[in-house]
Amino acid sequence: MTRSEPDPAPSSSRPRAAAVGLLALEALALLAIASLALLDGARSTGELRTFAMGLAAFLAIFAVLVGAAALSVMRERRFGIGFGITWQLFQALVGASLLRASLYAAGVFALVTAILTFVLLFQLSRTTPTPLERD
Repeated sequence: MTRSEPDPAPSSSRPRAAAVGLLALEALALLAIASLALLDGARSTGELRTFAMGLAAFLAIFAVLVGAAALSVMRERRFGIGFGITWQLFQALVGASLLRASLYAAGVFALVTAILTFVLLFQLSRTTPTPLERD
């Protein structure tokens, strides 16, 4: 009677789905904030208009990148994990700044999602094969 060896890389379907969901939520939140900045810029004039339009473009670009990271994690690729972890560090800094500016709801949302997503992505980094391991 032989004893089967335990799987060294346990199934990561639940953490992966949760990480994809959180990254998608972040991408949608960035898109919503970009839309609000765009609308605010359309109603403004002068320097405020320029700032709002630039902010909207910046946020829209990162919304697309975070969405691409979610798709990459879903497809079990490594880009999404690396970019996602880096993004969470940046988002945690923004969340702390929001808390400091007394924007508590937005700050708590940013920090909680950043921490949860960071932990999930870090766990996935151990179970996602590198390109050399796929061959």
